[in-house]
Amino acid sequence: MDWANREAVIEYQIGAWRLLSGSAHPFDETAIRELAGADFDRTPNLMTTFNHALLQGGETWFNRLHEIAVPTLVIHGTEDRILPYAHSLALQAEIQDAVLLTLPGTGHELHRNDWAVILDAIEKHIVSPQETA
Repeated sequence: MDWANREAVIEYQIGAWRLLSGSAHPFDETAIRELAGADFDRTPNLMTTFNHALLQGGETWFNRLHEIAVPTLVIHGTEDRILPYAHSLALQAEIQDAVLLTLPGTGHELHRNDWAVILDAIEKHIVSPQETA
């Protein structure tokens, strides 16, 4: 991949977004093309978009999910090809009283059509019972 070739990078990004999308919403190639172009134009080094895969040193946190003692909201799509839905179920099971928001048919994306459901769940999750009374 020639990361300096704008059109090649945009086509690559469209393919990646298509692969990561679930079946719940139609794939909007025009919108993704615009987004990929904007990303290319404003990002000095596109390889930094992959830098989270290089993170190291978290071994001391392995097997400690049961220690989380704060309200936790897990949001996950059922068609995520990167982190399959089973991961969200395991996460919910390991964190005491965790709440799982399942997005049927959603892949490894935050689709605009899911935003209202996600924001509503976050609002309900962070508002204390005293505030709603």
